Amino acid sequence: MLNHRSIILVFLFVSFNLLTTSVNAVTGTVISTMDAAGYTYVEADTGTEKIWLAGPKTKINQGGTINLDTSNPMNNFHSKTLNRDFAVVYFVDGFSGSAVEKLANTTSASAIDIPKNAATAKTKAITLSQPIERVKDGQTIAEIIAGKKELVGKTVKVRGKVTKFTANVMSKNWIHMIDSSTDNDLTVITMDDAETGQTVVIEGTVVLDKDFGYGYFYELLIDNSRVTIE
Repeated sequence: MLNHRSIILVFLFVSFNLLTTSVNAVTGTVISTMDAAGYTYVEADTGTEKIWLAGPKTKINQGGTINLDTSNPMNNFHSKTLNRDFAVVYFVDGFSGSAVEKLANTTSASAIDIPKNAATAKTKAITLSQPIERVKDGQTIAEIIAGKKELVGKTVKVRGKVTKFTANVMSKNWIHMIDSSTDNDLTVITMDDAETGQTVVIEGTVVLDKDFGYGYFYELLIDNSRVTIE
């Protein structure tokens, strides 16, 4: 019959083995890597399966060991840049392990060139040469920001100048625009096209605290927007 001390020793032995098994389970051997659109895709062998990870562009050596973070899976993911489908790919904020040689980009948001916070982003590249008039039956950017809690889920209409246009990010187009009401800009998600410098009228739905995962959190954006170029 085990005494009290023996029970404690058995418990510690089992706990140590469980901990060791857990640690071993979150590492893998790098099989292959691919770089695309500011990301590095890594195929790793855990010993029981092969999985794909994607993170900021990083120099990673094949045959080395990499730590695996599988907390952010993206199922049935299609990469337009690679023209490839992944049954599942795990997105990470950064890579670590003996296979990692040098991290070239530590900011995941800049990898696909979209800012994280639309409500507080400042515009520097494009300025207004003349005031932009409020669109009929619409709002200004300042009014949308100030009244965002009351406007959430509702359709708004606003006129502004495009300061930035990014196409085909998460299968949609992203517009940043300014008007004469505030120094802040507005992020708009749409399927329509626009060009930097154009004056446009957008009409879409106010969305608050949108978290796309992988570090992309927006306090305010206008989604499902129609864009009219003036």
